[in-house]
Amino acid sequence: MHVQIAGPHSIGRAPGTARRTVLLTGASGVVGRALLQRLRDLDVICLVHHSPVSGPDVTTVPGDIAKPMFGLAEQAYAELAAKVDAVIHCAAITDFNRTDGSLEATNVAGTEHVAAFAATAEAVLYHVSTAFVHTTVDGDRGRTAIGYASSKLAAEQVVRSSGVPHVILRPSVVIGDSVTGETSAFQGLHQVAAGIFADTVPMIPFDPSWPVDFIPADVVADSIACVVENRVSAGEFWISAGDKALRLDESVAVAVELARDLGVSVDVPRFVPPDMFDRLIGPVFLDALPDKIRRNVLRMLEFFTTYLQSGQTKPSSLDQLVALGARPLPDQRESLRNSLQYWAAQTGYGQAETENAA
Repeated sequence: MHVQIAGPHSIGRAPGTARRTVLLTGASGVVGRALLQRLRDLDVICLVHHSPVSGPDVTTVPGDIAKPMFGLAEQAYAELAAKVDAVIHCAAITDFNRTDGSLEATNVAGTEHVAAFAATAEAVLYHVSTAFVHTTVDGDRGRTAIGYASSKLAAEQVVRSSGVPHVILRPSVVIGDSVTGETSAFQGLHQVAAGIFADTVPMIPFDPSWPVDFIPADVVADSIACVVENRVSAGEFWISAGDKALRLDESVAVAVELARDLGVSVDVPRFVPPDMFDRLIGPVFLDALPDKIRRNVLRMLEFFTTYLQSGQTKPSSLDQLVALGARPLPDQRESLRNSLQYWAAQTGYGQAETENAA
């Protein structure tokens, strides 16, 4: 993988020793909030649409990436561009089920507007994409994820064709902080845990040996920050576990063990071949479920179909990132357990047991 380290004057107008200013989009999201905690020796301007954010050396500007010039007046836009030396573009809609056009408006048109701003600011664009940008599916299951993956692929093409110096960063499934488990939003893996804790997942129609590639939010943030701090101005980085990813059965075992440690009685889900489930078990099993549980199970199946990718191991740039000063990948089991433990505490699991023990 070719990466280019920017020289002292090659990122915007920032000399090598001057304090730089970064525009961050998506600061209220899972990766954005982790980045706010990690970015150091930089002035950060957050483009804020709905959710307020704050932090040391952080200022906010109201704006909407879905609008040309972020919806700002010309003078305000020009003044913002004059301050900014680098752009970290995290803002994206990750909800697979959007059919209202917002995926394209935010993920594609929004990236066009961000790239146009980077060109005006003469800034390097650090574009946060996804490791699942090339997602494909067979059959109906997982089809809702295709719109999201297509929008992220189109966004990458926008960045490449923009003429702006850029780095593309592709995180895999982002879980909570590796130590605290904290996250600004519960996402796919948490939904799977919810199904296991509720004992509504008697079977999982996937190969237990397939890897589940996830990365803690603080590791993603540290990797992105190291690329920015080293003034890397070209290249692509896969922020993924790669061959260090846990197997599916190992990940499920972490969730089952945590549930039992918290006093929740759960059975270990059975793994069944996908084709057998689709042909013989699925139609009968799903139809027998109450509506709410069936929707949860279908969401879980969508998640696994999208993110397991038939046993493929993701490329990973973690070794190159560590060489730039990023932290090595922490123990995957501990990170997953900490993330699920935070989710369990926030959703009320284990409280009764803790109170009884007290």
